[in-house]
Amino acid sequence: MCEHSPECSNGASCQLVLENGRTGLETAEYYCKAHLVLRIWEVENDTALRAVSAEQL
Repeated sequence: MCEHSPECSNGASCQLVLENGRTGLETAEYYCKAHLVLRIWEVENDTALRAVSAEQL
């Protein structure tokens, strides 16, 4: 997702697993720590998605 962004040059990547409340499907997204925090905030405001887990890789 943001591997090529200059803000993500610190090398710490994280995996975020999301569940779609409508379909029940889970997807994994990858972010640096800074963008992970932003994405979790977006997910909390989206009633169709639920964060299942987030971990540093």
